[in-house]
Amino acid sequence: MAALERRRWAALEHALEVVQRDVRTSGIPGALRLTTPDWDGSGHAWVEFQGAYHGNGIPPTAGADAQGALARVADATQEVIMELIWKAWPVCTTHDRGLRVRLEGELVVWTCTGDGTHTVAPVGELP
Repeated sequence: MAALERRRWAALEHALEVVQRDVRTSGIPGALRLTTPDWDGSGHAWVEFQGAYHGNGIPPTAGADAQGALARVADATQEVIMELIWKAWPVCTTHDRGLRVRLEGELVVWTCTGDGTHTVAPVGELP
């Protein structure tokens, strides 16, 4: 693995640690893991949760910058968790609606889909 690839992988792993805080805060048990399955020859990374992964994976270029890595990892984590728990995650406590990841300036945040305008928290800092 080239030095740049190691840095990108490290950026994705750091992002995973940040997103894991939101998973724990939500009371969802289990650890997240970043993996590259043997069956996927694309070089994509996948967020594994409870032995499963779902979605489209994270392209190798995603670790080029910290915000991009965090946004991609949060999105991938959301996909796999929702697939396994069969409900929206995370959820806005005000509107009881699912949140989505959005880049706002230099911050990657969870934004409410209930009104589409309010930011709930930066990724990694859910209340």
